[in-house]
Amino acid sequence: MGNLSTNQELNRLFDHFNQVAVGFGPMFRDFNHQTSNYPPHNIVSVSDNEFYLELAVAGFKKNEVTIQEENGTLTITADKQESVAEAQTYQYRGIAKRSFSKSFQIAENFEIQEAGMEDGILKVVFVKNTPLAKAKMIAIK
Repeated sequence: MGNLSTNQELNRLFDHFNQVAVGFGPMFRDFNHQTSNYPPHNIVSVSDNEFYLELAVAGFKKNEVTIQEENGTLTITADKQESVAEAQTYQYRGIAKRSFSKSFQIAENFEIQEAGMEDGILKVVFVKNTPLAKAKMIAIK
């Protein structure tokens, strides 16, 4: 019974890691993860050298979403400002349009190739930038 609890804790740790880490997937590809964080997102592995992040940004316009990468951390921020003209009385409000800021760690040697937004999904593509190994002659002294 103790091992089951330890395995569950380990799986939760990997689940959390997979939710916020882009490019580390090949090391943990056997672990499935689910997330309920707002806004929901997917990290999709195209190959060992390419990943993309999908973030549900329904209700946000492109000019309300900011993407910043600094020191291996990707931060996506959206600021929703409802104008007086947009203020409505809802009978039921199930579509969240609240402001958010969400950060992801990017694996070493991965860089953002491009970002786009279509049909309420923000897509950020990452590719592995492997420095070319160059052969060099070593002089014997």
